[in-house]
Amino acid sequence: MNYRHLSLHCDCGEVPERLAEVGFSEDHHLVVHWWCEKCERVVYISKPLTECWLECPGKDHSLDGVLAQWSGEAKEDADAKFLRSIGVAM
Repeated sequence: MNYRHLSLHCDCGEVPERLAEVGFSEDHHLVVHWWCEKCERVVYISKPLTECWLECPGKDHSLDGVLAQWSGEAKEDADAKFLRSIGVAM
């Protein structure tokens, strides 16, 4: 199965040790929430399913093959763009 990893970070930069819940909202958003150990607060990330759909890799594209063609800077730019799209401040 080909999939794209969803990177999650709190505003403070901390990566969650575990997720509390993953679900869907009534207005068609993917919602992920967890407790940030570093800043001791609940974190919610929300993203419209239409955006999730657009970011899914195609059946004919291996994510490893696509990433191997990118330079290090291009990967960082793509990562930063994605994080901004889900509301993560860099």
